[in-house]
Amino acid sequence: MNQIKVLASSLLVWAGTTCAQQADAEHADSKHDRPPRLAAPATSPAAEKTWHITTGLLIETENVEGQSDNKGFWEPTLYLEAARGNWSIYGSFYQENHNGAHYYGTQGRSDWFNQYEINLRYLIASHAVYDLGLMAGVRHYQWQYKQQDGITRYQTQRYTVQPDWEIRLGDQSRFSGWLALYQYINHVRQNALTDKELEGETGFGYQVNDLLSFKLNYYIDRGWNSGSDRLAEFSQQELRLYMPLTLALWHTPLTVTPYLRHSLDTDYYNVEQQRNDGETDTRIGLLLEQTLPQGIALSLEYAYELQRHHGTADDAGSNGKYHYTGVGLSYAF
Repeated sequence: MNQIKVLASSLLVWAGTTCAQQADAEHADSKHDRPPRLAAPATSPAAEKTWHITTGLLIETENVEGQSDNKGFWEPTLYLEAARGNWSIYGSFYQENHNGAHYYGTQGRSDWFNQYEINLRYLIASHAVYDLGLMAGVRHYQWQYKQQDGITRYQTQRYTVQPDWEIRLGDQSRFSGWLALYQYINHVRQNALTDKELEGETGFGYQVNDLLSFKLNYYIDRGWNSGSDRLAEFSQQELRLYMPLTLALWHTPLTVTPYLRHSLDTDYYNVEQQRNDGETDTRIGLLLEQTLPQGIALSLEYAYELQRHHGTADDAGSNGKYHYTGVGLSYAF
């Protein structure tokens, strides 16, 4: 269950004109945990004195095909972002419910965690050819496990340092990304987390014209422990291809983004077998983003993912098929 992106995230992939931090939205998976994406504030004198605030709701679901809701997730997020000059501050409340829809009628909310997060970002430098930002933040988890002998609760904190960058290679090309280092403390083993985690995404984007752009990214997520304990350690590397299309169907633009993610190398430490188990994931998704009048925006997302677990017999269920959905509504003022 190692580690959130991004809110309004999971949503927005690079459309060719966004800032460095916006360029690399992480979807709604990454183990139900996306790094927050704070917009790089404008630096004009007028913008320095003006607050730009966005608030929104994102509802996500993830389900295993053929399991009904027995292996599903229900994930609502409330968030607020405020930007002024070179500063941005972001706060969110996120819930993850395990098997909630299937068991709620008889058992109530079963295994779950609540997540509170606050992040502060500063645009260190902004020039004609590059932007550089730095974010620091803290996340607080409240975990609950419903077992036969009762309910157990644990609390864990995560501290984050995350630089982000964008280098403009011309009018149509740019190189952008972010890299986050996480430190977890308190009840880390009980929640099957690692002491430390490194996560990042970076790549090249090319704006073909006002309609079409491409972005090819490399993504890495690695968790490890201090000392010899290997519980929950993992390593994940992916290639991610985004192809945003900006359509002028109404008075405000509609962005349609097909995307593909494919594992280069992914493994998790198997404590019982004391070995690394490999996995290959392929995800195909589609994201729709529509801006509406009066600062309102709507996003819809669907993704299908096939997971292949290496070293497991086919008849033992080595293939997993997953369905992800996301619905977002935001208001900017």
